[in-house]
Amino acid sequence: MRVGPFRLLQLLLCGLCLGLSTRDRAVSHRVAVQPDSPLYWEVTPRLHRSGHRLGLQEAMQILPDDLQISMEIDGEQVQLDLERNRHLVPGSHRLIYYLPNGSRVTDQDPGVANCYYQGQLEGQTGPWSSLSLCSGIRGIIMTSPERGFSIEPLPGDPSHKHIVRLTQENPKNSSCGNSETPHLLTGTIGTQSREPHHRTKRDVVTERKFVELAMVADNREYKLLHGDMKGLHIRMLEIANKVDAFYRPLNVRVALVAVEVWNQKDQINISTNPAETLYRFLSWRERSLLPLVANDNAQLLTGLTFKNSSVGMATLNSMCSSGGSGGVSMDHSVSILGVASTLAHQLGHNLGLSHDTDRKCGQPSKGKKWIMEPSAGFLPGLEFSNCSLADLEFSLRRGGGMCLFNVPPPKRLFGEPQCGNFLVEEGEQCDCGLTQDCRDPCCDASLCQLRSGAQCSSGDQCCEGCKLKVSGWMCREPLGACDLPEYCNGESPHCPPNVYLQNGETCDQGYCYRGECRTLRAQCLDVWGPGSAPAPDPCFSKVNVRGDKYGNCGRSPDGTYLPCAESDVWCGKIQCQGGSARSRLGAGAQTVLVSVTINGSELSCRGTHFDLGDDIWDSAVLVATGTPCGTGKVCIGQKCEDVSRLKVQNCRNKCNGRGVCNSNSNCHCDPGWAPPDCVGSGQGGSIDSGSLSGRPDGSSVTAALLVLFLLVVPLLVLLGICYIKRDTLQRRLGKFSTSSKCQYRVAQSGNDPSRPQRPPPPNWAQGTELQVMSTHSKACAAPPTFRQSPAGVATADWTRRRHKERAEQKPLGSP
Repeated sequence: MRVGPFRLLQLLLCGLCLGLSTRDRAVSHRVAVQPDSPLYWEVTPRLHRSGHRLGLQEAMQILPDDLQISMEIDGEQVQLDLERNRHLVPGSHRLIYYLPNGSRVTDQDPGVANCYYQGQLEGQTGPWSSLSLCSGIRGIIMTSPERGFSIEPLPGDPSHKHIVRLTQENPKNSSCGNSETPHLLTGTIGTQSREPHHRTKRDVVTERKFVELAMVADNREYKLLHGDMKGLHIRMLEIANKVDAFYRPLNVRVALVAVEVWNQKDQINISTNPAETLYRFLSWRERSLLPLVANDNAQLLTGLTFKNSSVGMATLNSMCSSGGSGGVSMDHSVSILGVASTLAHQLGHNLGLSHDTDRKCGQPSKGKKWIMEPSAGFLPGLEFSNCSLADLEFSLRRGGGMCLFNVPPPKRLFGEPQCGNFLVEEGEQCDCGLTQDCRDPCCDASLCQLRSGAQCSSGDQCCEGCKLKVSGWMCREPLGACDLPEYCNGESPHCPPNVYLQNGETCDQGYCYRGECRTLRAQCLDVWGPGSAPAPDPCFSKVNVRGDKYGNCGRSPDGTYLPCAESDVWCGKIQCQGGSARSRLGAGAQTVLVSVTINGSELSCRGTHFDLGDDIWDSAVLVATGTPCGTGKVCIGQKCEDVSRLKVQNCRNKCNGRGVCNSNSNCHCDPGWAPPDCVGSGQGGSIDSGSLSGRPDGSSVTAALLVLFLLVVPLLVLLGICYIKRDTLQRRLGKFSTSSKCQYRVAQSGNDPSRPQRPPPPNWAQGTELQVMSTHSKACAAPPTFRQSPAGVATADWTRRRHKERAEQKPLGSP
């Protein structure tokens, strides 16, 4: 992502425009940058409490529960009635810093004050505004549903003036961007509920997702804020809050779980080359940060200026990976909004979002830009496009981002809880948004507590009608061949953490890795679309040994392309043929044709270089780790290694041939066997995902009703006719005695005790046998009471002795 070419002009005209360097402090008064750019105003807010005037510093010290703020914006007098969140309990999070001797210190409760307010214009019920008084007045002011402003302090001004910027001005009732934008973009999350008694098809787009984010500030960033640890602490928190706000319309929540500050010295070598810095940061995260703080993604914020006008870099499609999920961003602006937009851009690449270039992504709202545009230009991106939504859906449906479906425990969330942010934090039982937005009948939005009689919140996957769903209800269906289902446990409203097959388990002609079935064919389809397939073997062996942008096995930290060794050519640059002329990655592709002679015939191989943008490390077009590269071989970091390195066999051995290994190296047992080792009888599943109970789900209930009406009811009618017409039957069937007897039996199909493939939900089979025989009874007997045999097969204990041998020879329930 590049800053626009007219940086000097920005500094002169925009002042606090978001391309402004943190070292430049000039601010213009009511300057229009260009016809479609927002306006800026210098304002002096007036603060009151219960009619008494408060100074800004006084208000920041006492943080009153109720506050009124008034100011003049564009000739209009605006007064806000605000309320502090009174029902908050301090959260527990991690602030990590260093002592002069190099020791690492983890502060579990650095004591961030509750300086967050929410409210509306005086005398109105909406729209809502959200402000903080942590360091001056910062946040968003909404004067109507169509018009909004951002406010932040004017740096270094002793009179406490603030800058107000128009950030939203949409025609009333207009749609955002392209008219074909899905309704999801304007919805809220966490309020969807399922129809009772029916398991709905899993929708990864509307399902809530959480990115557990760790942020790191380097030593230059620390010095840029004059060594003010508290000020840097607050800045990082506010940046994360803005990033979270950007992702909410995508049903993605960004939860800050930790902040690390390199206050003594940098823990890696920070270079003006963003690629080198990214490479070192990702290695440091895997080696030093992950063992201390579990996180899905880490972002480095640096005070260094990158070369070539770059403001950041990230890897593509790397979310949840230990070695690649992260990015680096330059703190290029006084404005928190601008830096947050840059960080959201890099995080988007990790999620699989490509640049919005010429992909027909629609038009953003007036005064806004797309977050995933490749150039920051005069304005930052403030919203996501249709293309970004489609990229995210594509990435999730193919198995990317498996860690995003886990709800973070409240104690792991950074900062003080904020009731009304849709995130259940420490001390809260639920959070359905602000009072005027909440649609959850189970949750008291003003307290973020469950209503009387409610066991759970309707936004929870294991909750229905404010009551917990029974144990064994499938709350998360598998997304593909390498995913596993999860079940409610009857005690928690949350679905268990998402687990999937362990790396190295086999799937469709490939191996599972991070929840995806990795094959060359699947990757070619991802890049070039339908009709694409891997190129012939010689294309890999001839092109990937070149060591250039068309064929290589990756790059060194300085950007030099590395040629593949002969044994690793299948793990280098992806070589495909066929498919679309345009890549799904949305970038221009440069190709080179390499001629290869095979048995006297000439084969033309297509080597391709993808221009993904200066802020993307191009590992996305290398053969993915986990892809087969020969019999018993798998690609691991562009090296063709023995599959035993993934250590899946070590786990398989403890499952006794009756299950598979999940991503926690625990056994997911086949139906009929119980975790943890699949030795005893049980319902299957694992200690991580729960087990399927004997209670049929919605689809099984439907099947049972069909059996009832199509088989059982006609049978009862027949029995009734048999009883009423018994005298006639006796005369016509003279060879029998004076009455008839009706006998039937029902059998439930059992599971093969040998190791099966993972089956669909159990089907119930019924076999019916009607016999007329000689007895002395005067009527058909009522249906017998069944007992369950140890083998799980239903039998009737009243079967006559003379039929026992025939019953043993013919399996029950067979036609």
